[in-house]
Amino acid sequence: MQTLDPTQPTTTPEQPTATAEPDLTTAVRRVLEFSAEPLTLSKIRASLPSKLRTVSLDELADHLGRQAASNVLIQYPKYRSQQDRFWDRPMRVHVKELLKVALTEKPLALSELRRKLPDYAKALAEEVLQEEVNEGRLYRHPPAGNRGGPRFGVEPPSPRTYLKEELSEVFNRLEKLGFSRPQLRQSALELLHEEEWEPAPGAPFTLPGEEPMSYAANEPAPGDAQPS
Repeated sequence: MQTLDPTQPTTTPEQPTATAEPDLTTAVRRVLEFSAEPLTLSKIRASLPSKLRTVSLDELADHLGRQAASNVLIQYPKYRSQQDRFWDRPMRVHVKELLKVALTEKPLALSELRRKLPDYAKALAEEVLQEEVNEGRLYRHPPAGNRGGPRFGVEPPSPRTYLKEELSEVFNRLEKLGFSRPQLRQSALELLHEEEWEPAPGAPFTLPGEEPMSYAANEPAPGDAQPS
């Protein structure tokens, strides 16, 4: 049997420290901090620690309403739900994210972009869009074709998109003269591989037998210097 040495200090095993459960205010802030968008009361409650999920929606709404009145949280308009929504970031940040999501698939003109946004975000859409373009987070694209205004996208515009449209029109016109598409494709590749080839600046494109476009005496042709 082991005897204790009275000259040695006795020690007791360390008890694990209990982790303090967050209060409702702290727990809600954590939920909203990790959310990419405003959340309804139901979604907020579902993300709370288990011991706090017993709070009723009315109690939660009252609690968050007081937080919003103190400018700690932002109360958002209802959207696709009858419940209020809350977030820890202002409307401008939310609109930035909505613009980015709407433009992810393809570039859109402002009118098309506005149709994809909820009504409550449309008032700030153009202002925030311009801000995002100026900061280099979104990009202005040239109009598609000869009509419409500029478009906007999450990536810089690629000349390939516009060159493809122009070449398609040129190929269609030349096919009407009797050339086959394989012939045109091969000739275009050969032409582009000629190192010294470069289109004449400002020269109008015409097909054989066509007259160049004429301009009125008081109307400068494209590329002509404008009088200062």
